[in-house]
Amino acid sequence: MIMMNWLTWFQLLRMNSNNRFTGKKVWISGGSSGIGEALVHEFIKRGAEVIASSNDLPGLERVKASCSELSEMVTCLTLDLSQTSEIEKIVAGQLGEYGRIDYLLNIAGVSQRARIEETPLWLDRKIFEINYFGTIALTKAILPYMIKRKSGHVLATSSISGRFGFPLRSAYSASK
Repeated sequence: MIMMNWLTWFQLLRMNSNNRFTGKKVWISGGSSGIGEALVHEFIKRGAEVIASSNDLPGLERVKASCSELSEMVTCLTLDLSQTSEIEKIVAGQLGEYGRIDYLLNIAGVSQRARIEETPLWLDRKIFEINYFGTIALTKAILPYMIKRKSGHVLATSSISGRFGFPLRSAYSASK
């Protein structure tokens, strides 16, 4: 199992013009926008079958449609990482359908922009539930299958905000 940051993966994909990922099963959380959306496109160009998950189904469908002739290589999966009690069941369903996950890219996350004294505690908890606990729950649900197969890669994203912290980003910085 290899842990890399998203930029390393993105650079690896850009430099690797062959179809090294042909037939691989790649799960990208946060696949409906931003870095996750870009990675969906990069992996399918290289022959991977992608499970793009997010709590934004219209966004996922937009990403799939933008893949034009390769759209059949993308599966849209509604997944709310704040609902950690549902994650094992969802993973089991995907593994039942696909048989394996070769790469898990934990891209999903939420941010906030507010002064700490103005941010309600429930919002701080929700940010942690998605950015931290949701990512851990998804990884822990898939990891036993990777260990059993003795094969698989997990990528976890972070943020510079997690290292230094920034004004108006208290919960986000702490969750990263």
